[in-house]
Amino acid sequence: MKNRELFLRDPASSALMNNGQARINDGQTEQELLTLKEELTNFVCEGQYEDGAIRILESYIRHFGGTSQPAAWVSGFFGSGKSHLLKMLCHLWVDTEFPDGSRARSLP
Repeated sequence: MKNRELFLRDPASSALMNNGQARINDGQTEQELLTLKEELTNFVCEGQYEDGAIRILESYIRHFGGTSQPAAWVSGFFGSGKSHLLKMLCHLWVDTEFPDGSRARSLP
């Protein structure tokens, strides 16, 4: 069995709209929104992503209503997905709404 046979979408025949790089910006052009929607639709939160998201959210909940909120530090090697994780968490946190009425939390 080949790696490409394990995926629902063959990575050799379907290009990523973002070319594999998470771009964090405030732009809201039609292309940027389409790319963001694709990223959210295909976001898989397992393994280290899941562990990191749980730690950030548990810390937030523990300090909710308090006078301070500790920061989160996301570290990892170049290309490990730090920016992608933060981008996805940001849009899931605020539940970004798209022009077609869909929302970030309904996509992954």
